[in-house]
Amino acid sequence: MKRWLRVIIISVFAVAAVSLVVIQFYQMRRTFSINDNMFNVGVNNAMDAVIKQLNGEVMQTATHRPSVFNYRELDSLIVEELLLNGIDIHPAVGLYDGSQRSFLYSSDAQMEERLEESPYRYSFHPIGIVSSNQLFIMLYFPSAELFLQRHSNMYAYMSWVLILVVAAMFFITLRAFANQRKLDMMKTEFINNMTHEIKTPISTIGLACEMLSDESVAQDSMSRASFIEIVNDENQRMRVLVETMLQSAKMSNKNFKLSPKEVDAHEIIHRVAASFRLTLANRGGHIDKHLNAEPPTLVADELHLTNMIYNLVDNGIKYSNGAPHIEISTLREGSRFVISVQDHGVGIAKEDQKHIFDKFYRVSTGNVHDVKGFGIGLNYVASVVRLHHAHIKVESEPGKGSTFTVTFTLR
Repeated sequence: MKRWLRVIIISVFAVAAVSLVVIQFYQMRRTFSINDNMFNVGVNNAMDAVIKQLNGEVMQTATHRPSVFNYRELDSLIVEELLLNGIDIHPAVGLYDGSQRSFLYSSDAQMEERLEESPYRYSFHPIGIVSSNQLFIMLYFPSAELFLQRHSNMYAYMSWVLILVVAAMFFITLRAFANQRKLDMMKTEFINNMTHEIKTPISTIGLACEMLSDESVAQDSMSRASFIEIVNDENQRMRVLVETMLQSAKMSNKNFKLSPKEVDAHEIIHRVAASFRLTLANRGGHIDKHLNAEPPTLVADELHLTNMIYNLVDNGIKYSNGAPHIEISTLREGSRFVISVQDHGVGIAKEDQKHIFDKFYRVSTGNVHDVKGFGIGLNYVASVVRLHHAHIKVESEPGKGSTFTVTFTLR
């Protein structure tokens, strides 16, 4: 995807996400306001019913004295009417004499100051006429805000969940774009490295063939044999490189299966070590073999076992400063067959050890800048190990080399 298109998509998505957050915030405030209005309507309706009942009682008693009321029953009457109107709050109640500026009754003496300031004030006229005293029933709801919030929570939760989902999708989209960009970079690097890796043996083979076409070399049997050996070694190296790429692609298929048979692990190790003879000779390195497993037989896929060991040795040589020193060891303990490949190279940092088996991941080489590779060698090794139901462990320390240990369970 082109950069400008990614920028447009991210910008549109960001504007849409911010707009949604603003709309949801506005909607939450509007919902709270509606609930507040409904609360006020409910309180007013309840108090209308209460006052009607109280006026009816006054007319039956035929008295102008409000003191005939049982004030303590006023609370229960108000609470009952509030419940009928969907409000389950027990308010503080007071009967206020406006002329005397005093309370004839209050359910909570500590709340009288708040009652006097409360907007919930209802004029009360006994027997339906205006008396000389201005009587008011006053209400104060200490938990009204909690009540409104509780009734608005469902909408608030839905809004926040929706906002979180949008934010998560935005994050996932950004991450997908970042991963795609990273994948594009890895693909480009992979193609460059692959070209270099295949170009090197092709150039070497071409040079050897050119030398073999020289009559003086053709007449020298030792020189001719040496150049033929170079061609064979480089051809084997290129074959393994191509095979690694092809088999790595095949292994990504869930239906891929191995072709296990009884193989001689030591014979495979000898063949792999011989294929690096020219490379090690050019760099002054060597391979030490400590093959102690007896018997050396192992049930495995010969092709993939060979490529696995080749990649481990090749990896050790690549990441060695100066003359490479590789040690290949085998050990048989009970039902375990252990193959280990140790190098004395630059080593692997702790943070890199977590990712070395990831596809296309290449370890930072510090001062070594000429290390080439596909970034699929160790990923291929891990796949071979997994398909053999084996286990691989890496032990490494920067500057002291690395040891890869593969443990097979004998069947």
